[in-house]
Amino acid sequence: MKPQPFHIPIDRRRFFKSMAAASAGFTLPGYLAEALTQSPIVTQGPYYPLADDIPLDKDNDLVQLGDQLTAAAGIVTTITGRILDANGDPVKNALVELWHADQEGDYLYSTGTGRNSACDENFAGFGQFLTGSSGAFKFRTIKAGLYNGRTRHYHWGVTLPGRTTRSTTQTGWNEVAYDLNGQQWATQNANDNVFSSLTTAQKSSILLDYLLVDGTTTGEVYANWDFVSGFTPVEPEYPDAGGFLASGERVAGPNNTLRYKLTIPAYTNYCYEVYGNPTLADLAWAALPFSLTQTGEIDRHQHVATAEGPLDIYVEAAALKGFYKVSFRPPGANTGTP
Repeated sequence: MKPQPFHIPIDRRRFFKSMAAASAGFTLPGYLAEALTQSPIVTQGPYYPLADDIPLDKDNDLVQLGDQLTAAAGIVTTITGRILDANGDPVKNALVELWHADQEGDYLYSTGTGRNSACDENFAGFGQFLTGSSGAFKFRTIKAGLYNGRTRHYHWGVTLPGRTTRSTTQTGWNEVAYDLNGQQWATQNANDNVFSSLTTAQKSSILLDYLLVDGTTTGEVYANWDFVSGFTPVEPEYPDAGGFLASGERVAGPNNTLRYKLTIPAYTNYCYEVYGNPTLADLAWAALPFSLTQTGEIDRHQHVATAEGPLDIYVEAAALKGFYKVSFRPPGANTGTP
């Protein structure tokens, strides 16, 4: 009999507060370029979520959706790391995406309307993060579940500034995989069709050792991993793909609430996203949902402009630093869909 999923109580505020302290660990000098192993580029896989699968709350905490009290089932897992260029230097404004199966082996992905109904309803299934000057990222999620034909793994997408497509890779566990019943899984790292195609150095760079978090009473674990790109990005200027800072004007929202209005100099068919409330000391960012009207529903996390000129968007979250980061991608660029 399959064991019942268990829920681990999570302090979401504690997670985000810890990120500022965690960023201090990324201030050490980078590795020498010749000592780096370039991260292998592997298949994106068929389960990258479609646009209507992705939750409105698509930040870097996959364990809890928005303000829901119930956490996703599984072993809470924190991944920290950096995005590095071909020279070993940290990359600012890199878009980092993470998606993977829930504890039972089900993805968020669905070809129907909305998310996969078999996926844990409390599991975000997908998250993203925009790096600051240290190139650091951090995700809080659960240990990925197993499904037939693959060993345990996370999917990663990294879009460097100035590039229009994501680079995809996968990370795994440097351990024997067991299912929820404690039985050894048929597909292990050695015979997995993705991991077995990699060189020894590549496998060593993406098969991670997970350690228990100090003081945990729930089995929470963590690991650190750097994505090393084969490119040296050039920071673009608008209207090339990239980002800029914008202030938010305080305005009245619906039902006596407050909202913040950002006015963007939009270009036709450019895709825009808003990031705010930095979660690392060097200003790495979490995505914010927004509305196109002052009192309308907060119903999107990106928008493709249909005309050139001023574009007003409205967010509920105040900018703790006094400004927001607006990310933009030109027509044909990676906009978070396959």
